[in-house]
Amino acid sequence: MVIPLLQSLYDSKTPLSIKNSQYEDILKDIEIFSLFSQVYHLISERNIGLLPESFVEKLKQKYARGSHQNLFMRHKEQETINKFEAEGLEAIPLKGIHFAERYFGHFAARVSSDIDLLVPKARLDQAIVCIQELGYEFEIIKDHHARLHNKDGLMVELHWTLDKMHWSDLHVEPFWHKAEPLGDYRHIKRLSDLHTFYFICLHGARHQLDSVRYLIDIVQMIHRLGHRLDYKELMEQAAYDKTYKRIQAVLSIVYQQFPHLYEYNPLPFEVIDMHWNYAVIRDAKLGIRKKEYFIYKFFFKHLIFDTLKHQMKSLRRAY
Repeated sequence: MVIPLLQSLYDSKTPLSIKNSQYEDILKDIEIFSLFSQVYHLISERNIGLLPESFVEKLKQKYARGSHQNLFMRHKEQETINKFEAEGLEAIPLKGIHFAERYFGHFAARVSSDIDLLVPKARLDQAIVCIQELGYEFEIIKDHHARLHNKDGLMVELHWTLDKMHWSDLHVEPFWHKAEPLGDYRHIKRLSDLHTFYFICLHGARHQLDSVRYLIDIVQMIHRLGHRLDYKELMEQAAYDKTYKRIQAVLSIVYQQFPHLYEYNPLPFEVIDMHWNYAVIRDAKLGIRKKEYFIYKFFFKHLIFDTLKHQMKSLRRAY
């Protein structure tokens, strides 16, 4: 139910054809996917006045709670990157508060629950010690990141690359080479717009786009950047990294759900059917899994790899 609302919020040409009796169901879907902050922010930004007052008020209340959480998260993220800067350790914040501020325009427009940083692999041990000195306990090194948590359950993940090693041949060096300084920091950087988009697409693929949250992140970036997102360069790097099919799959789903995006930046390839369906992922969140769910999962687990080598590895270590 929430997709038609999002389509109308992002595209002024799409009429808001939702009955008042449907808004309670939309609220339930917004809660299922934790979209209160994103939806309220979009409504406020677009100044839409045709929505039921009770619906907007409930969104506003949840948005206020999310704002308090993000204030806390902004403090903790700042504390972390300040520590890295003081230690002379390079780091790049991924997602989180900086992503919300940069692409949504407000720190509270997208709720964050953990802190993700990209760090050089050669300095991972030093980065772990740095986080431990802030009161976090080391938990595990798994796949492509180290994980630590504090006594309140707040998680910090230190990534040395942006994809699992057996899924692709991703080269992390270009991400560092094209990274820009973050504000006045010397050692803290931010990914280029294109590499941020690339990472966000890979992140959505890793979670098999099992939440509308991942679609909104991608749609929001396309709206903000438009033709500044060079799809030709993106797909060339994806082909080099052996992540082409994943990026194609993710963008196919997003453009199928939000066809107005072709006006912002047309895709350089034909969309493919990934058997992604809103009702299927919504039902899955409620524990309902039918045949369509397993078909969609099968495609994401085994049929979106660029090489036979990576596909065979996916049989042993599911995506």
